[in-house]
Amino acid sequence: MPAILLGAGAPAVAASNTLTLTTLDRNGKKVTVNATAVNLTTNSSYKVKSNKPKKLPKGNYAVLASIKNGSAVTLGVRTVKVSGASKTTVDARKGKKVTVGLSPAPTSEWLYAQTTVEVCTRSASASYAVQASDYGDGSVYVIPNSSKKYAFAAMRTWADGSGHPGSTHYAVMYTTTGVPSKPSRTAKQSSLATVNVASRRGPSAGDYSSLAVQPIDRPCGGMYHGLVNSNEPYRTKIKVSAGKWDFPVHSSGTAKDGSSPFIGHYYSPRKIVAGKSYSLNFFRSAWGPSAYVPATVYGRINYSLNEMFADPGYPRGNVEGGDKATATLTFGGKIVKTVKDRGWEPGSTDLSYKVKKAGWYTLTNTASRYYPEITFPAGMLSPKTSVTYRFKAKPNTSVVAPVYGIAMLPAGLDLYNRAKPNSTTNVELKLNRSKMYADTKLGKNPTVKSIGAKASFDGGKTWRSVKVKKINGKWTAIVGNPASGAVSLRVRVTVTNGGYTDVTIIRAYAIG
Repeated sequence: MPAILLGAGAPAVAASNTLTLTTLDRNGKKVTVNATAVNLTTNSSYKVKSNKPKKLPKGNYAVLASIKNGSAVTLGVRTVKVSGASKTTVDARKGKKVTVGLSPAPTSEWLYAQTTVEVCTRSASASYAVQASDYGDGSVYVIPNSSKKYAFAAMRTWADGSGHPGSTHYAVMYTTTGVPSKPSRTAKQSSLATVNVASRRGPSAGDYSSLAVQPIDRPCGGMYHGLVNSNEPYRTKIKVSAGKWDFPVHSSGTAKDGSSPFIGHYYSPRKIVAGKSYSLNFFRSAWGPSAYVPATVYGRINYSLNEMFADPGYPRGNVEGGDKATATLTFGGKIVKTVKDRGWEPGSTDLSYKVKKAGWYTLTNTASRYYPEITFPAGMLSPKTSVTYRFKAKPNTSVVAPVYGIAMLPAGLDLYNRAKPNSTTNVELKLNRSKMYADTKLGKNPTVKSIGAKASFDGGKTWRSVKVKKINGKWTAIVGNPASGAVSLRVRVTVTNGGYTDVTIIRAYAIG
């Protein structure tokens, strides 16, 4: 595989300083490859074609090479001082085979295994690496190097590619400083943590979702392995070794031209401790406005129109882009600003208004899902949302409005985000406040004066009040469900300073 290059830039080259890299395959035959030379002082990188002199500035270099023999790949790194006519050799015959195992070994017939290996430079700035995988019948070798300037990593996963009921996937990784002379390891299953994953259907505009694992915040961590790709909801487990991991999930839709573009993603970084259990929930109902509330920034009220469909478990930012929205700002009973997002604008759409007088402002944003090239799944949930914030603002300030974002989390739903007919659903009401603009002060959270909730069973045409109380310290709306259809939700949180937030989610969850 080609080198992974991060960083660029190169000073002038003296004609008298050259590097000739010789590369030999595992049979000792001279082969030509494209390698990378990294100046260990400046961290500048250069492309080097082996068996041919390359002009370089004088200095000490790391030379990273990947040499292929059929289905086998050998990775190596050499340190060389370039001064005058310099030479170095990367000899694949010196490579040691990398294997990563589990004890006891996974036995499911559905699982396929893949190992990815990386050798990289260690730098506080940009890192450079060569990487290879043993996918299929391949194998990977590394040439030992004890220098602490380099690092080595190997990751192996066992996956079935789908979310078979009761399936378990595995992911283990280890890293070393320097490239080890014995690059193989076997992890004990008893040392792994368990990540329980639920991937639901309903609010996403996509037909498929994919689950992967990716090590993060480690030397040589540029690896990514897919575990599941499914058009059905599923529950599965990932047995994973200790360390920092991300468990990214992507959704893809069905376009009218027949393609399947990615339309949204979740990032779920976790610090994993051996023997512990963790839970991840994706595509839960109900999708509504995010935790980013309006703010006054240097005397201007600022608000993004593009934060109206966030998963309640991921309340800070969109899970999927694509919506139409209309926002209005009112002061003294008059509309002072109106902004429209017509969908798929080239950038974010924001309302910005210079505060001329201190007082109460009311900001309302109404949005609907809009993917002109995507065919929506039948019965898609959360197609429309709206939010209203009432807050005080004054000139020449930089503060987050003292109001809350409201996330609604219906409990007890199935993997299609459905409640049982004629049942009762407890909807947790999570109050969040997050600042989108760095130059604003968040301030103290306002004190809640009252919370009211309503439910609609006819798509928002009529509404009825439902009881709200604290259950285990959490504000909860108690909704009596109909025999069929879907439930829309409306919640108002009023704070003691006189402000409030009012959120409506149409088709928040289904009945089935």
